[in-house]
Formats: sequence, C-alpha cells, structure tokens
Amino acid sequence: MIEPIPLQLESRFIAVEGPVGSGKTSLARRIAEHVNGKLILEEPEKNPFLENFYKDPRSNALPTELSFLFQRSKLLEGINQEELFSSQSITDFLFDKDIIFTELNLTQEEIELFQKVKSSLSIKPPEPDLVIYLQAPVDVLMARIKMRSPSIDGSIDKNYLEKLADSYAKFFYYYDSAPVLVVNAESIDPIHNENHFHMLFTELVSVKYGKHFFNTTPSVLT
Repeated sequence: MIEPIPLQLESRFIAVEGPVGSGKTSLARRIAEHVNGKLILEEPEKNPFLENFYKDPRSNALPTELSFLFQRSKLLEGINQEELFSSQSITDFLFDKDIIFTELNLTQEEIELFQKVKSSLSIKPPEPDLVIYLQAPVDVLMARIKMRSPSIDGSIDKNYLEKLADSYAKFFYYYDSAPVLVVNAESIDPIHNENHFHMLFTELVSVKYGKHFFNTTPSVLT
C-alpha cells in the first residue's frame, strides 16, 4: 500500500477539468479520497436542458448554460477562505469554464445576456491553487463515453465533441489564473492503477506555478 503524499498548503483548492469523457469526475473523486478532502461535483444529470441541448443545440444552448451557471454558483457558495485553510477542496469544474461553452454555443447577444446574469450573482468563488487539465484524442473520449452506463452525455455528437476539445485547448493555452498541470489522459489510468495515480499525484504536488505537462509513455507507466 502506497502511503499518501500530503498536499502542500498552496494546493488547498484543486479543480480538475477537461472535455466530456476525459475522466475529470473520477480523478477528482480519487484525489479527494486520497487526501480526505471535500469533494464538489457538477451534476449534469440535474440540468433539465442538457438532454435537449444535445438534440437541438441552437434552441437549448442559453438555458443549458444558465442552468449550469446557477448550479456551479450554488455548489461553490459554501467555500470560503477559512474552510480552505482547514481542509482541501476538490472540484471537477472551474467556475469560469462557461466561457468555453458560451463562445462555442451562444450568439453574441446571448453571450452578453449571460454575462449580465453572471455579473449579477453575489458569489465570488476563490481561484483554485491548482488546475489539472485532462486531454485525450476525440476518439478516446467518444469510446469512454460509450462505455458508461446510459447517461445524458451518451447522445453527444462527435463533431461537437471535436469542437469542444479544441475550445478547451484554446482556453487553457491562455489560462493563467492558477498553476496548471496538463495531463495526457489517453494512456494513464489513475483510477484503477495505483502506480499511475502515485506518479500523477507526485507530479501535481510539485506544481507551484506556471504550466506543466504530464505526458508519460505507456512503457513507463506499467
């Protein structure tokens, strides 16, 4: 049994991100269990517009994004600085991830309305101390989505997923609000392979600033 590696104080608030199928929710849960931290997960199944969005994106994009905005606000409103000093919090989302989806799915008029609504919210969530961004080829993402038990995401279109993955890459290319660990999630299984998780965890503990890349080859991970 590998002994847990204690996270540094700078990593009290960690956000795991990536497109659908990248494994962000599973990794966030695994890290939270490892450090006995507070786990905060998005709940896409509770978004009443998401299923219709996948069927008819143009007609359902704005209510879908607004619903996610309100959900994220509710999930993060309980996080405060005092709590962050007493325990780790791990999420499977960034509060400001909406820019990825609004720019991809909304018209300019809808984006302006969305931003007005967002600005009216009283919540000011803290920035993460570390963001883990999971990348994988679209074919890998699609395969993982299909392997899941029946879910709303099962109806996602491959062309849309390609655009979404590109939008994530663009977003994190410019993102500098927190240190980022970019992980090639194609050949790593930190959920079921303890060695993989140990290597990834050791890497994320060392990230203090800037952008870092974890792209270990399969031969090293065995």
